[in-house]
Amino acid sequence: MWFAVAMCVVLGQTDGDAYDDRLETGRRLTQTLLDARLDELWQQGGPGFRRSFGGNLAGLKSFRAKLASDFGEELRLTSERIDERHQLVVYTRQSTFSRWALGVELEWVWDPAKGMLMSVGARPAFREAPSPHMDYVPKVELKLPFRGTWAVLWGGRTWDLNRHASVADMRYATDLWILKNGSSCQGDCTRNEQYHCWSKPIVAPADGTVVFVENGRPDNRPNSPDPKNLFGNHVVIDHGNSEYSLMAHLKKGSVVVKKGEKVTVGEIIAVAGNSGMSTEPHLHYQLMDGPDWATAQGLPARFYRYNVNGKPVEVGELRRSQYLSP
Repeated sequence: MWFAVAMCVVLGQTDGDAYDDRLETGRRLTQTLLDARLDELWQQGGPGFRRSFGGNLAGLKSFRAKLASDFGEELRLTSERIDERHQLVVYTRQSTFSRWALGVELEWVWDPAKGMLMSVGARPAFREAPSPHMDYVPKVELKLPFRGTWAVLWGGRTWDLNRHASVADMRYATDLWILKNGSSCQGDCTRNEQYHCWSKPIVAPADGTVVFVENGRPDNRPNSPDPKNLFGNHVVIDHGNSEYSLMAHLKKGSVVVKKGEKVTVGEIIAVAGNSGMSTEPHLHYQLMDGPDWATAQGLPARFYRYNVNGKPVEVGELRRSQYLSP
């Protein structure tokens, strides 16, 4: 009961110095929801809030259950902000969730004058995450992490080009696959072996030291991603200067490097697979400012001396729909 009373006091603040308090209110509301302390939220709900859940607490419980079913649990806050909408306070929170790789946006709306909740909603994130590295130029000279010709499924700096852009560590990440006649597979596409990039070599994009290896995750059936593991089998390489490459969704048992091992550019580290939160065989690549994706920020990855759509490029960033070859 103390929490509900304290929340009501915060919800009623309206002065100009309350910005940080309003952020804190949004955080408390979110934590109360994630902790499933739904009675406390219900006590603060106004008539519109309650009607949106069918007029009973069971509706709010169903909302919480669907949040867990669709998105999982919150792993990491990406961004948050306060807006005002017709004298209402709007708190928007963008986060990484365990069952949804591309970010989730929670929105709370409350009436500070009446001290009551008006609405709460959740949806997939649809905007770029803020980045402290927009103008960063990596010191490492990356080469393409594969052999042959691949295509960019998702890549670029905007959300339209790159659905990863809504997540902090994946802010500049790239998904890569092999297309032939416009398709990533042949036949009925129900088996991994029918996908063109399945078991193709994945190579180190630059010299470095392996700092993390996961190698035992099973490969999924196509269109049946593992909701409990984001990257599946993956390798992280330290290139120095706080620059780390992560390559993910590798085939089970295919990683041939070990933690602490030195690797050289072009050296095979594994083959492409379909492990983790992956719907079909492909390669996920990202450059980060730390070894742990759960706390790292993404870095813009610049690749050197490669071909785009058959034309040589000295240095560039990968973009959706490009065809690439070393």
